[in-house]
Amino acid sequence: MSDNLAALLGPVILVAILAGFLALLAFTMRICISDARRRGKSPVLVCIACILFFPWGTLAWLVFRPDPKDTPRSSFRLDDHRLQ
Repeated sequence: MSDNLAALLGPVILVAILAGFLALLAFTMRICISDARRRGKSPVLVCIACILFFPWGTLAWLVFRPDPKDTPRSSFRLDDHRLQ
């Protein structure tokens, strides 16, 4: 009985590790793509670098990423709506 359990436990652990790795990779891709767009860089190139060199590519992007582009977040200004 314990031999059958041991034979089943190995593949289950392997699938759990693989699922965790894929979930971490998907989360990293989502974060890197949105960050690359906000900073004015190509999301495709950042995504490829993060996948090919995971996790070192992600760490390199976080360390060496450029400053965000200076774009206004909204056109709303409180001074335009104050009562005189």
